[in-house]
Amino acid sequence: DHSAASLKTLLDSHQISVPAIHTDLITLEKHMDGIAASQEVLGFQYAILPALPTENRGSMDAYKQTAELFNKIGKNAREHGLRFAYHNHGYGLTELEGQIPMQYIIENTDPDWVYFEMDLFWTTAGKAEPLEYLEQYPGRYRLMHVKDMIEKRTFSGDGGDPGQWMELFPVMCPVGDGVLDLESIIPKAQQSGVEHFIVEHDLVKEPEQALKKSIDYLKSLK
Repeated sequence: DHSAASLKTLLDSHQISVPAIHTDLITLEKHMDGIAASQEVLGFQYAILPALPTENRGSMDAYKQTAELFNKIGKNAREHGLRFAYHNHGYGLTELEGQIPMQYIIENTDPDWVYFEMDLFWTTAGKAEPLEYLEQYPGRYRLMHVKDMIEKRTFSGDGGDPGQWMELFPVMCPVGDGVLDLESIIPKAQQSGVEHFIVEHDLVKEPEQALKKSIDYLKSLK
C-alpha cells in the first residue's frame, strides 16, 4: 500500500537501491506502462517474473508458448526502457517429453529481450548444476538469488508444487554456512554477466543475523 514516491523515500532513508522488482505475469503482459512509471521513480532496471503459473508449465507445449510470451514481454519491456527477466524455481529443470524446459526457454528467447535471475537453491534442488548453466548460457543470467544448503538435497518429485518446496526450507541456511560451492559459483557468475547478487533466505528465524552473516561471507570472497 505504498506509492512509488513514499517507497522511494523509505528506501533512501536506509540507503537501499532497487536494481529489480518482481511482479506477476498479468502485470507484465498488460500493464508495462505502470511498471515503467514506477521505474521512473524507483530507478530499477529489471522487471522480473518470479514464478510460472501452473498452466504455463504443464507440458512442453505450454513451455513453448511461454517462451513465445516471454519474447513479447521482453520486447515490450525494452520499448519501455526496461529489461525483462525470469526467476527460476525448481520446476522445468528435469526432462519433460524428451526436453529440458528451462533450456528450451533460454534457447528460444531473444537474448536482447529476455534475461534470467538464477536462484541457486532452487536450481540445485531441481537437480541442475548452476555452474553448467552459467557456462552454457553466458550473458543470459544477469541477477542471482544467493542462498545456501546445510546439505545438498533435491526435490522428492519434479519441484512443481509448494509441498515439495516446503520440504526443503529446513535445509536452507545463511550464505557460506552450507555446502554449495559459492567460491566457484560467484566468480563464474560474474564472468558470465551476472550484475546483481541478492541474498534471499525463506522462513528465517533471525533475519538480521542471517543477513549479516551472508553479506559478510560474500564480502570476504576474492
